[in-house]
Amino acid sequence: MGSAVDTRERVTPLEPRRRLPGRLSRRIDYLSERKFAVLLFLPAGLLVALVAVPPIAAVFGMSLFRIELLRDGPDRYVALKNFHRLVADSNFTASIPRTMLFAIGTTVLTVPLALATALLMNKAKTRYSAGLSVALLLPWAIAPIVTGFFWRFMFQPSFGVITSILRALGIVHGPVAWLQDPGKAFGIAILATAWRSAPLLALIMLGALKSIPPSLYRAAAMDGATGLQAFRAVTLPAIRTTLFISTILQIIISLQVFDLLFQLTRGGPGLETTTVAYYIYNAAFNNLSLGYSAMLALFLMAVIIVFSLAAAYLGRNRRPKVEVTDDELVDMQLHALPQSAVSALPRTDYAEPKRRRRLVPARVRRLGMGVSVVLLLIWSVGPTLWILIASLQPESAVTSSPPTPTWRLDFSHYRELFTSHEWISSFKVSFVVTIATTLITLLLGALAAYPLARLRIRGKNVIIGLLMFTYTVPALVLAIPLLLVYNHVGLTDTIQGLVIANVAFCLPLAIWLLKAIFENVPEALEKSARIDGCSRIGTLFRVTVPAASSGIAATGLLLLISVWNEFLFAVVLGNHGAVTITRRIGYINSPTGIGGEPPYTYQAAAGIVAVLPVILLVMFFHRRISSGLADSYLKG
Repeated sequence: MGSAVDTRERVTPLEPRRRLPGRLSRRIDYLSERKFAVLLFLPAGLLVALVAVPPIAAVFGMSLFRIELLRDGPDRYVALKNFHRLVADSNFTASIPRTMLFAIGTTVLTVPLALATALLMNKAKTRYSAGLSVALLLPWAIAPIVTGFFWRFMFQPSFGVITSILRALGIVHGPVAWLQDPGKAFGIAILATAWRSAPLLALIMLGALKSIPPSLYRAAAMDGATGLQAFRAVTLPAIRTTLFISTILQIIISLQVFDLLFQLTRGGPGLETTTVAYYIYNAAFNNLSLGYSAMLALFLMAVIIVFSLAAAYLGRNRRPKVEVTDDELVDMQLHALPQSAVSALPRTDYAEPKRRRRLVPARVRRLGMGVSVVLLLIWSVGPTLWILIASLQPESAVTSSPPTPTWRLDFSHYRELFTSHEWISSFKVSFVVTIATTLITLLLGALAAYPLARLRIRGKNVIIGLLMFTYTVPALVLAIPLLLVYNHVGLTDTIQGLVIANVAFCLPLAIWLLKAIFENVPEALEKSARIDGCSRIGTLFRVTVPAASSGIAATGLLLLISVWNEFLFAVVLGNHGAVTITRRIGYINSPTGIGGEPPYTYQAAAGIVAVLPVILLVMFFHRRISSGLADSYLKG
């Protein structure tokens, strides 16, 4: 069967071949599948190989050398002494349990919160669903560096809104040193991370919930199961794998948190909120111990790869979808449930009367739903709404204890920002970098993803594995040697350098997502186009890409938000000529940073301005972003 298909691909009817557009298309049509796949994959593969792979390899080499830029003496080969230094470094070893506690704390908080949100969104089918979707996505869309600023602003010791609320409730009676107390600062960091991470996991779980056949719930209801029993016997077993994957994904996200901590606590007080990722940043860019920081980066990379392999293993063992009737599906699903779950469902026995279910009154259910929606809105929108209010107030109204907002709105800070040469320049840089990165990544990613999705080529799984390996490598690992390379080739502090770095870092994930999208395009469409005389390239761009346009658009929106929010490369590779909006907001409150120490209301306005584009994207394209987030992780 395979040979017949190959022959048909290489020898097309003479008349259609005369209609092929141009010599290049005819030459491409003569290529074998393997050569055609190489041709399409080559641009993306070369970029990743030239930009992402050398820094990863360089980290291994740098870890074997003593490279201390703040100390005298040449670099020298020290073999595994950096590893021995790592083991003996009490500050670093103390950061390991702190990092694991941080990852566990954020996961324990985020996963149940995300599940509750997904269940609520799955059940709330009203005219307000669109507003709830926007509220749900908003925290995820806000850059981590801005999230850290929002939460630091809310937890100001004397006039922070949280301090004021607790003082009004009589829980506290004066200023509270939230971020100066180790325990409180650690807890706030966990809360802020969970606030931003929960929407991602909620949308992944929402996609899994929507895939559960309604017939299962009907069967459970007919057997007399209550809502809680149906949740335990039907919902949890059906989304069990998704819950496991979401848990591992959240652990991986928590291990790499840097931007948020940089803005929220700066790793303090002391080193009490310094995680492994933040410790690596300090070693590399504050202490300039490049050899030692490379060894630290390898340690973090190894830990993340272990969790990534666990998530990949769980993903490969998900049951494929099977086309069956509703009755057969109910039978299969109920037989697949654990015995303990099946026994939780009341049995149907016509010889005995069914047990009477304890039904919750409809008014109570509606009240519970309403309260849950209000709490969700306060949790999701509250921080952003307060910063927006603060940005429109006089400084005295915000910094008084408690804050005394007025109805006289002050737009002076917004006028100042939109007329500032520095902020306008940062907007331009971020806009150019974001648009260029997204377009280039989509083009190269689509070309590389098509052969991986459609063509029969050897080593496909190996290629996909290598791509995902480069994506799991923390950006901190790439940033250290990439800065050295950029210094040599003159790309430091340039828009081109930021675009190249972002494209190389985004390409593996984009290829993975687009591969899953192309696999959902019916092959019959492509075969019909080929029979009608369309070339291979023409079939790709005239048939496959339009058929997958919805998924490609969702991927593009995800890339737009991700690149706009990027902070690490902007800090490491930018300086004065290429300062993005996230880099500028990241240093706005530092006396030695860009702009010095401005008023709090000015900082609030800057935070809103920094997230304004992603807020607009979420408002206008929330449905497509939601489907893209869910499908990308469920199908990929």
